[in-house]
Amino acid sequence: MSFLEIRNKIVQGLSEYLECPVVLNNQQNPEQNPPYVFYSAYPYNPEMGELGDYSTEQEGDTCVERRRTEPSCSFSFTVCSVDREENGEYVSGEDEACFLAIKAAGWFEHVGYDFFSGMGVTVIDASTVQERSTLLVDEEARRYGFDVRIRYPHKESRNISTIEKAVTKKGDNNE
Repeated sequence: MSFLEIRNKIVQGLSEYLECPVVLNNQQNPEQNPPYVFYSAYPYNPEMGELGDYSTEQEGDTCVERRRTEPSCSFSFTVCSVDREENGEYVSGEDEACFLAIKAAGWFEHVGYDFFSGMGVTVIDASTVQERSTLLVDEEARRYGFDVRIRYPHKESRNISTIEKAVTKKGDNNE
């Protein structure tokens, strides 16, 4: 599974769990109605000194070398809400953003264990939920967020040449 497939499944799974949109940060799309989550991803961070696990296989006339590594990547999630009236009731953007951020962090830390292990993904760390609010023109956008590091399987393969026969002869250098 590629990083993009993993990222898309995580975004979809988190959106379903929180029951609100999860969108990529810094997009030109219109802003979502609150509450919503935006995220950014830093997709490929190979571990220092890790060369990976190599294997070779014969596939017909071709020899294939495969490499498997487990790089990490980081996600930053921010839950956004605003104080508003909804269905005749007052909604505190502060409370809603904080509650959903804690719920989202819990999904990475515990609740989503089966979801992640089913993809071969390991959650390395989920940071503390912190306030990330910003002042808009006439109101404050209530934001709480956290960062997550995961490790995922990464596979590459290439065709390699092989030596079928080696001709050696006895001589001055090979005695």
